[in-house]
Amino acid sequence: MSIVPNSSILRPRDLALLRLASGDLRPRKRARDQQADRAGLEIKRRILEQVAALDPEPEALEAALIKMIDEMGSPSGPTRAVAAVVRDDWQMACSAPEWVSQLLSEAVNNSIDRQNSPTGGNRENRD
Repeated sequence: MSIVPNSSILRPRDLALLRLASGDLRPRKRARDQQADRAGLEIKRRILEQVAALDPEPEALEAALIKMIDEMGSPSGPTRAVAAVVRDDWQMACSAPEWVSQLLSEAVNNSIDRQNSPTGGNRENRD
């Protein structure tokens, strides 16, 4: 089964839910302080959750992201950078259906991994 993303089939909400489920919001294992990584991932999680909750029309995604940046307040630089990544992800999803299929596969695999983990998917005990 192939997903053909375009603004009439795939919505920003769908992409946000796929990104949230894909496991891409966990910090990588690194031998350094990951405080900044965790802060950036938390901003990304908040933005994706807001996109999913708002379910903006595809043509209104950028305006919704700008509003989120304003609502999150200072400092706006990190939030603006993450919002730009979310916008770019949306553009990629609309032009590369194979990437959306990959995200769907990652989301399914991540769900299976969490179910099979000893913590049962309990976030506090991961990483």
